[in-house]
Amino acid sequence: MAGLFGESVKTAFLKGIEAIGKGASTLAEGAQNKLNEINLETRRREILNEIPKCVQELYEQGIELPEKLTGLLGELSELDAKLAQMRPQPAPQEEVPAAEERAEATAECECDECCTCEEQPEEMQEEPAEDAQPEENN
Repeated sequence: MAGLFGESVKTAFLKGIEAIGKGASTLAEGAQNKLNEINLETRRREILNEIPKCVQELYEQGIELPEKLTGLLGELSELDAKLAQMRPQPAPQEEVPAAEERAEATAECECDECCTCEEQPEEMQEEPAEDAQPEENN
């Protein structure tokens, strides 16, 4: 009887392991399907983003497009030109002093903390604002 009981426990255990394996396989298959779906959706979005760029290139090359697209792309070109005129042109940037020049300026100060010492020129030292008034205590 003990052998029969042991055999049935073993069979139940193996069936349980088999069920767990099937469940894990089903979960893995579902995850793989979801991943494939996400990849397809991502590629679809990429293609949808590329279509306007391709149409714009065809328009710029002078290839005949449907009238509705030609009108929209013409308006887009006009808007781009107006925006380019409205936007300020970037001003030429002044050269920032090189690190060597800043090091030379700092070397003139004896305190090694240039711009924070008491030896600063008077115009560089912070002064309290003239229109600042002392707080009144009630």
